[in-house]
Amino acid sequence: RIYTNFLKGSLRMANYTSAPEDDYDVLIEGDLKDNEAEQCDKYDAQVLSAQLEPQLFSLVFLAGLLGNIVVVLILVKYKGLKHTENIYFLNLAVSNLCFLLTLPFWAYTASHGGSFSDLMCKILIGLCSVGLYGGALFNILLTGQRYLVFSHMRCFSRATRMVSCRIITSFLAWVTVITLVILLECMFYKPQMEAQVYKCTFSRPPFLPMDETFRKNFLALMMNISVVVLPLFFLIFCYVPMRKTLRFRERRYDLFKLVFAIVVVFLLIWAPYNVALFLSAFKEYFSLDDCKSNYNLDRSVQITKIIATTHCCVNPLLHVFLDKAFRKYLWCLFHLRNNTPTQSSEESVQGASRDEHSHSTLV
Repeated sequence: RIYTNFLKGSLRMANYTSAPEDDYDVLIEGDLKDNEAEQCDKYDAQVLSAQLEPQLFSLVFLAGLLGNIVVVLILVKYKGLKHTENIYFLNLAVSNLCFLLTLPFWAYTASHGGSFSDLMCKILIGLCSVGLYGGALFNILLTGQRYLVFSHMRCFSRATRMVSCRIITSFLAWVTVITLVILLECMFYKPQMEAQVYKCTFSRPPFLPMDETFRKNFLALMMNISVVVLPLFFLIFCYVPMRKTLRFRERRYDLFKLVFAIVVVFLLIWAPYNVALFLSAFKEYFSLDDCKSNYNLDRSVQITKIIATTHCCVNPLLHVFLDKAFRKYLWCLFHLRNNTPTQSSEESVQGASRDEHSHSTLV
């Protein structure tokens, strides 16, 4: 009997030791994490694109096309191109038109699935980038030109009045922008391939489909520096010394206020997208590579980029609200008044330049 009880106790102990091993084989934490990773859904940009982009892009295209063409007509017909700021305003309107020309194609891709060839997609992305970088560069040139006028540097002022200098400056600006876009974006771009069709959409950044992390981070950093950091630096460096003087001379410095408003609005519209793009490109360094953060970053990049397209319509409105001469010429343009001589516009511009020169002499 003692031997029998000993055998029963040993069998019970063997069963107890084997039970936890069986339970441990069933509950494995790694399997749960793998299942959770498989259930992590990615953000679908096509849903918002199909609902919002066709109508919004069509409206922005019509309003921006009309506004920028009016700006070009008034600058060429009434104000003239004898002064540097008018040439820069003209180039700024042309850069907005380059960006606007791509919006009908993006609206088509949003409603029809985004099927374009590789070459067509690169052309659209190139026009988009040329319009964006060109607008940022001419905003910088406008800010610097106003600062030179304010700081009364006669040698620079006389140099900028020369026709050849203005033409060379604008030509070099366009060459720089086109070279950067062709060498750094169009050559590196690789569109996604789904069902033997190239996917070319506006909802995602042009260089995110690339597998090369270094190039993706480099292009994101270049866009942030070119579009946000440099214009903001020139704005702070040039307009902080002019703040006190502009406050007491509001009537005589409407042009300063117009340039300031154009640059500030450009930064306010494009800064959110560039911040979201920067965080999305460098998400590993900010510990934002989990499922929820990826979803929120992809959604933020798409929403802020859609909002940034409205910058093409803003500059003509700023001209209307902040430039009295522009409002007068706008009235003449739409009412077809031929009794307004062109010489009056030239005299008003020359009078403004004389006021700036007399103010520099006074200081």
